[in-house]
Amino acid sequence: MMKFLIFAFLVGCVTALTTPCRNCNTVKGPKGANAPTPTGTCQTVSIEPCTQQPCELKKGTNITFSVQFTANAAATTLTSEVYGVINGVPVKFNLPNPNGCKESGITCPLVAGETYTYKDALYISHLYPAINLVVKWSLLDQAGSPIFCVVAPAKITS
Repeated sequence: MMKFLIFAFLVGCVTALTTPCRNCNTVKGPKGANAPTPTGTCQTVSIEPCTQQPCELKKGTNITFSVQFTANAAATTLTSEVYGVINGVPVKFNLPNPNGCKESGITCPLVAGETYTYKDALYISHLYPAINLVVKWSLLDQAGSPIFCVVAPAKITS
């Protein structure tokens, strides 16, 4: 009985999906399949709460998005961008804090060769329609070039 309770507790605690990186070039969206190649190397993407793909994004909740990456070039400033790509049409999600150097787990400037973990949250508004989409999340450097750009299939639910 004790083993079952421990197992049930551990299963209940697993609410984040960690996946390999899917580069933005794999989906149509802003700049389509011709999106510039990221200057960083993405290792993993974690989305919480999410247990499987497509990730269920429940209205009225926050999702936490984390990316572990290696900076292959120095960067002095960082800007986050998030799009929902619906049938190839990008719709921008407004982040409360698009400054990737502030409250993201990263201190700027980035140093080439160092590994970082970027973390941010996105509120799923009650105003969003219930729909299937692809979330496209980018971290851009001071020149507007992507350091990472990853996509994840998702669905907004009530």
